[in-house]
Amino acid sequence: CLGSQYAGWRLSHNEGPEKFFALGSGPARALARREPLFEKLDYADRATHATLVLESAKPPPPSIVAKVAHDCGLEPDKLTFIYAPTQSLTGSVQVVARVLEVALHKASELGFPLERIVDGIGAAPLCPPHP
Repeated sequence: CLGSQYAGWRLSHNEGPEKFFALGSGPARALARREPLFEKLDYADRATHATLVLESAKPPPPSIVAKVAHDCGLEPDKLTFIYAPTQSLTGSVQVVARVLEVALHKASELGFPLERIVDGIGAAPLCPPHP
């Protein structure tokens, strides 16, 4: 779950009219392994296609698509991006659904050995979307 669903991939582009920032979650993270967390997890995936979910109201600019493709070792046409602003119903559900992943990440950051966690469950309120 930390290898895929945790929104830990920070993607940004700050040049010109394409300014963009989003946190990414999903299986593409395990292909790219750009976060130090993957060294702790000792986990990697191999795949011919990848999906990345972005907390964003707009699609990623070509520079971000190219970066993700490069980091995943795939051609851009083998990637699927799903994007939704956190203020939307879809974005809200996505964030709330990761309550367990956030707890596991915190345990890892505090030095707790993740291999000692054998089961988990999380619950969190789902707020109505922002207008």
